[in-house]
Amino acid sequence: MKNQKNIQKSRNEISKKYNLCKFCSSRLKLKKTTATLQTCFICKNIFRQVDELVRRVFEDVSSYEFSDFETGSVLKSSLIDKDDYIKSEFQIKGVSSIKTDLNNVIAKKLAFKTKRKINHKNPDLTIKINFKDDSYEIHSKSLVIYGRYIKKSRELVQKQHSCRNCSGKGCYSCNFHGLDNFNSIEGKIAKFFIEKFDCQQVKINWLGGEEKSSLVIGNGRPFFAKITNPKKRKRLLRRGIKLDGIELVELRKILELPKGQIFFKSKLVILVKTEEYIKSSILNNLKKLKMPLEIRIDGNKPTLKKIYKINFKKISPNLLKIHIYADGGLPIKSFIQNTTVFPNLAYLLKNPCKCVQFDFKKIDVMS
Repeated sequence: MKNQKNIQKSRNEISKKYNLCKFCSSRLKLKKTTATLQTCFICKNIFRQVDELVRRVFEDVSSYEFSDFETGSVLKSSLIDKDDYIKSEFQIKGVSSIKTDLNNVIAKKLAFKTKRKINHKNPDLTIKINFKDDSYEIHSKSLVIYGRYIKKSRELVQKQHSCRNCSGKGCYSCNFHGLDNFNSIEGKIAKFFIEKFDCQQVKINWLGGEEKSSLVIGNGRPFFAKITNPKKRKRLLRRGIKLDGIELVELRKILELPKGQIFFKSKLVILVKTEEYIKSSILNNLKKLKMPLEIRIDGNKPTLKKIYKINFKKISPNLLKIHIYADGGLPIKSFIQNTTVFPNLAYLLKNPCKCVQFDFKKIDVMS
């Protein structure tokens, strides 16, 4: 009881010694102050800026689709120091800091205006207000999309060059997309999602890759797209989207990007041209190869890939069509004609080979 009286006495002394606004007085559990014109010793009347900042933030967040949000703030260190000084001088414990109280005031006002919930764990929107320069930032939680693309054009490269000015980070030159154009598979997918979700950037992770002249048919190549800072997050995705030269299928939102390596296998058809006449006897021997055929890929860290099925069909004396089912990541051209892969087709045929083209017929993701 005596300790409680001392605490109250100590707190009453604060009001006599320092001028405090009603917000800081309430936070420190002091008697309500009648001071209105003087500058608060702790916050320098920073709470008077809140209504105007909330009005400005509300105008901007109105263009976002979101269910919940959280707020943060950046304060001058002098305000935090004075808050700590008062608490230390008068031994005040168990009260919120000026920063926490300011965040709570802003959040409650925004929640009332937007009719949205406050969420401190994983909100759709994060709003950070910088009281040092009277500015604010709004960041929308990223979306992750899984899908596959089917490529029926031999004129499209897979990857898009990054913007030369910013190396993909995003700048005024590329309108913050990070890409120099939208004339590749990556570019077309990115443009579709940028327009769909009104976002800044799209980062795509592929399962494997192909040549410009390669087709990707069947069930398509899987990919994951990270949608950065989307304004529209509740847009529906149709399972089939036709773009110029490609088709997007199996599109759906997922919770997060997968962690670790994803294993997959590919069915391919390959056209091979040989320097010398293809002997039927050698083809017969190749059909008897024991499967899976282990392929060693040399490099800084040698890796092992497997071919599970392989079929050969001679089209002409020097042209061969091959069907294979192999581990994802097998370098097809190197397997056909390069000695960094062993055994390679040139070695098996005992005949110098050249890969004319290769197409993907099916890609299976291994669970």
